Amino acid sequence: KFSTVFCLLKAVVYSNIGAVKYRLKKVRESMTSFEAARAALEDDHDRPIEFHHYSEPHDDNRFPPRSYLLLVVRLNLSRVSLRLNQSDDAEKYCDLISEDSKPHRRNSNRLRNNSSLLQGGGGHRGFRRSNSFSAASSALETSIAAYEHDIDRRLKWLSSVAEHYIAGLIHEAKGEANDYKEACHHYNRLLSLARTKLDHRHAYIVALLERRGAVLFEQRKLPCSMLSYLACLKILEHQQSTGSNAFDEADLSRVLYGIARVLHDKEEYHDALHMYQRALECQRALAADAGRPSLDVITTLCNISRVHHLAGEIDASLAANREVLELALVLVGGKNEHPFLIHRLKVEGNILVEAGRLEDAMKTFVEAARRCSEDGRDRMITAMMGGGGGGSSSQEDADAGDSSVLSIRSASALAQINFIHPAAPAA
Repeated sequence: KFSTVFCLLKAVVYSNIGAVKYRLKKVRESMTSFEAARAALEDDHDRPIEFHHYSEPHDDNRFPPRSYLLLVVRLNLSRVSLRLNQSDDAEKYCDLISEDSKPHRRNSNRLRNNSSLLQGGGGHRGFRRSNSFSAASSALETSIAAYEHDIDRRLKWLSSVAEHYIAGLIHEAKGEANDYKEACHHYNRLLSLARTKLDHRHAYIVALLERRGAVLFEQRKLPCSMLSYLACLKILEHQQSTGSNAFDEADLSRVLYGIARVLHDKEEYHDALHMYQRALECQRALAADAGRPSLDVITTLCNISRVHHLAGEIDASLAANREVLELALVLVGGKNEHPFLIHRLKVEGNILVEAGRLEDAMKTFVEAARRCSEDGRDRMITAMMGGGGGGSSSQEDADAGDSSVLSIRSASALAQINFIHPAAPAA
């Protein structure tokens, strides 16, 4: 009996440690803790999964059933596996949860045991029954029934989370058109269930709305994606206004960024810029707390630069790109030759050419070329000469340094600078 109690407690401790490490973004360490919890529960594979109660020196001694703890641990393992890009492992844990959730597996001896005990077949194994005070005994029996009902309710909900939310994340991670459709279906199913079981402003509702918005965005259903994100934002802002700590700045920044992306793709640049700025404010606060540059801040600044460029605000675009270069240089440890830094320099050069600032563009391209390796420098020169064709005219291609229309225009403009120009020797 003591050995079983110890295993249950050990599983609870390891599971809690794993949850804390996951929240601290120590994903691999959290996986180790959850694996230890699973090992404690699956130590004896032949033991049936039942609800265990034990008499101890205190009245309120209720242990969660092993089935419940095992489901929680497997659910956490599936979530961590997804964060580590191990979709097959996540799917395996979901299949185990689904198998254990079938009716024939749930019909354990728990109810029979409790029924016989309530009929007077000895003291309850979870509580020391008082034979002197019938009212106290009745209260304990009511508490037991309520606890067991709560456990059953939690088991059903967590099984639904595995069946729909985790399954939706698995499909979403695969990234194919049919998978996005399946993911959206799973999120909608769980969202319908959550709205009947939980408060409409519950944290689970927010998580589902956010994921559904992201999937609809990938499906290019921009109006529907916007509605999902806005519903999510409304709940977050309500929670903030009430002083709730259910959500933090990271949650808000993700949703704001998602809304900004939708507006960006809908070419509503003014509104997109406003939402990017709100997201950036949250991301800067998080980066300040962490004490180091954030990749999220850099990503958002890249998009802000692009929106300013598309809106014809060249100076603002260049200022945002210059901040990207400064932050990224710190993030990569001062490595000037990092490909991302070279890429952003080429983006800046293209913008300068478009603005007619050819001398500044020349200096920027020279700086990018100096940072390239020998092979990279050759590829850059080939691209600027228009090698490889110019079939695409998208800004994405120009940003990627491909031989797009913008790159060819850059090369053509620079070709007008003759060898007497001061920047020519450097080039």
